Amino acid sequence: MVRQLNASRVLAVLRAAPEVPWSSNDLVAATGMSRPTVLAAAGHLVDLGWVSGSVSRAPAGRGRPSRAFALRRDAGYVLGVDIGARTVRVAVADLAGRVMAEDEHAFSDPGMPSGERLEAVTGTATGALERARVSGERLLAVCAGSSGTVGADGTVRVRSGIPGFVGVNLPDALARVFDCAVVAENDCNLAVIAERWLGVASDSENVVCMLAGERLGVGIVVHGGLVRGHGGGAGELGFLSLMDGFTAAEGLASRARSEGRRRVQALAARHAGRLPEDMPGAVLHALAGGDAARVDAPLVFEALRAGDTAAPELLEYVLGPAARAIATVSLLLDPELVVIGGAVADAGDVLLPPLEDMVARLTEAPPKLAFSPLSDRAVVLGAVRLALDTAQARFHDRLVPAPG
Repeated sequence: MVRQLNASRVLAVLRAAPEVPWSSNDLVAATGMSRPTVLAAAGHLVDLGWVSGSVSRAPAGRGRPSRAFALRRDAGYVLGVDIGARTVRVAVADLAGRVMAEDEHAFSDPGMPSGERLEAVTGTATGALERARVSGERLLAVCAGSSGTVGADGTVRVRSGIPGFVGVNLPDALARVFDCAVVAENDCNLAVIAERWLGVASDSENVVCMLAGERLGVGIVVHGGLVRGHGGGAGELGFLSLMDGFTAAEGLASRARSEGRRRVQALAARHAGRLPEDMPGAVLHALAGGDAARVDAPLVFEALRAGDTAAPELLEYVLGPAARAIATVSLLLDPELVVIGGAVADAGDVLLPPLEDMVARLTEAPPKLAFSPLSDRAVVLGAVRLALDTAQARFHDRLVPAPG
C-alpha cells in the first residue's frame, strides 16, 4: 500500500507536466520524498509501463548518474465524441491530452433513426483511430457527449434535440464497438470542463459555460465542482419557457439564421434591384444576392460587421433569450465568469458588446462575459478530458499494468 501511494504521488507529478522529463532531484523536490523512495516508486511505474526512464552517466569522479523519468504518452489513448443533430466530431488523444487525430462528419439526414446515427458515429470514430494508428487494445476510455439531459448511467433522458435519442444509453451502444470504459455526459457539461482545462476559465472556480449555437444550454461549475442536478438536467434552461416569447430550443445561430432569412425575403418581395446601403437589411440582402435560402448565421454576422443598419433591432432579437438566461443564472449562482461557446464562438467581436449591455440592463451585478477561444471544439475537447479522467481512475489510480 505504501509503495502504491508513493508511486501515485510520482505519477501525479509526471502527469501534471508531461512535456519534459523530470530528474530524480526534481521529483524529490516536488513530492517531498527521499531519493531512494522516489527512485523505487518511479522504477515501479517503469515496470508497469506508464513511465519511461533514462540514465545519464556522470563524469568520472563526479557523483551518481543522473536519472530522468517521463510519462509515457503512448502507453494508452482516449477517444472524445461530440454527437449532434447535424454532425459528429471525434478526437483521439494520448495520455498527455495531445490530439493525435480529429474528424467531423455531417449526417446525410439530421432526422435519421438513432441506430443509423450511431453507426455513423462509430464509423467516424473508427476512422480517426485508424489514422492515429491506435489499435483497440491501446484505447483506454471513450467519452460521448450529447445534448439534452444525460443520466448518471449515460442514458439520454429529456430534450435531446437529436431525433430518436431520448432513451438511448450511449455507453451500452458504444461498448458494442469499443472494448474499454465508455462514459457519456451532457454537451454543455463537457464544454465547461474543456473551458477549465484549455479555455478561458482555467483560473475560475465558479463559472458557467453557455452553448448558444442551435440551442441554449449551460454547464455549471461551483467551487470547482460540476453541478449536474438530481437527474443531470441542471443546465437545461427550461425556465426560459416561462418568459413570454423565449425558449431554450433556439440558440443565437438559429435565431440569426431565421430572422436574417425573414428580412432578406421581405426586402426581396418589396424591392427589385440594388437597395440603398443605409436601408436596414440592405447589406445582408446584398451579401445573400437577394436569396433568403443563402442566409446562415455567419453571413448575418458578416453583414453586422459591415455596418448593416439593421444591427440594433436584429441583435436585440438574436441575443434576447441568451441575455435573460445569463441574467437569471447569474442571479441564482453568482458566477465570476460566463463563457459563450459553440457555433457562435467566432462571432464574439460582433455579439459580446451588445450582449454585455443587455445583461447589464437585466441585473445590477452582471458577471464577466467572454466568448470561447475553443470555438466549436469545446464539447469534443471536454469529452477527451473526461475520457482521460476515466482512464486515470481505471488504470493510474489502481496502478495496474499498461495494456500490452
